[in-house]
Amino acid sequence: MKILLTNFHNGRGGGHDTYVVSLARALAGRHEVFIGAPRTSRLLQHASAVADIRALPMEFPAKLKELGRFVGAIRELRTLLKQERFDVVHMNGSPDHRLVMLATLFASFKRPYFVYTKHNTIRVKRDFMTKLKARRATHHVIAVSQPAAKLLEGSVYADCGMSVIANGVDIDFYAPFDDALAARRREALLGVAHAGKLVVGTITGFDWYKGTMDMVAAVAALPEEMRKRVVLVVAGTEPNDAQREVIESLNMSDNLLVTGFTDDVRGYVATFDVGFMVSYAVESSSFACREMMSMGRPVLVTRYASLPDNVDDGVDGWIVEPRDTHAMTARLQIMLENRGRLCAMGLSARAKAEREFCNSKFIRETEQVYVRAAP
Repeated sequence: MKILLTNFHNGRGGGHDTYVVSLARALAGRHEVFIGAPRTSRLLQHASAVADIRALPMEFPAKLKELGRFVGAIRELRTLLKQERFDVVHMNGSPDHRLVMLATLFASFKRPYFVYTKHNTIRVKRDFMTKLKARRATHHVIAVSQPAAKLLEGSVYADCGMSVIANGVDIDFYAPFDDALAARRREALLGVAHAGKLVVGTITGFDWYKGTMDMVAAVAALPEEMRKRVVLVVAGTEPNDAQREVIESLNMSDNLLVTGFTDDVRGYVATFDVGFMVSYAVESSSFACREMMSMGRPVLVTRYASLPDNVDDGVDGWIVEPRDTHAMTARLQIMLENRGRLCAMGLSARAKAEREFCNSKFIRETEQVYVRAAP
């Protein structure tokens, strides 16, 4: 089959990037795979580095008022679809879904099989454009979690075929570092100032819905003697000015290490004693949580969307209610008082990843959706 995977994000697309690249890498040996993404995107950069994947610079204007860009993008995509005759076009966001729909509206060529993945917990609109996307450019919808599937039930996509396919991770790539290498990474990152402290970290940055500022507040609420023994490590989006002011007001600057973006988070996860993923909006499923668990780290998560499905509370992580900083503080105290248990919990997290998170199931079930397009 000839497959086109699209994603609209400029720059870093987060979990969308991981999702698309994982599929493309796995399928490229059996199918002809193309990735369409903006020229400035990390996704296109990653796709260009893989020999068996064709990376196509594509723009997905988000605003209808950008009429000039819209017309040009529609024309270019229509030409591409007519020329390549894809069997499947798999879209991963509203802007690319909309553009594909407009490019194939009243097309004279045979339309491909359209697959759309619902990655988040944002409510499905019922406006004219969304109804048109469902009717004219959606043969099948993939929900990455049950909460995402619930949003699709009774929506304009209700008459489309639907599958719930959980995200998988490459458990061989996201494998625990050996103790010596992890110790060297930890020493290099923490230095003398934070040596011996409990390292609680995340690879999701400071985007508002990720809840990272809630964890900052939770550490700040620890008794002073305990607080001195904790350092937060955050990789990803850096705090904005308003968040930095809050960090300063909580006197948390000395308890926080912000590393910024990295293309390979494993070196940071190896420094963690515990991971955290405390989202309270938007998130549906989390690659980050599964990646940290795959690397042998217990993870604190919130009871939001499908996050708690990743964790057995008290076995390979902890579950708290969204935005409940008091509960987060209490769990931090438990971690500090029971540091000797964290290693065993990390082993349980890795065992869970090996049993349930391997991406082979995710790839196989997604490919089965594509096979329905085969003549």
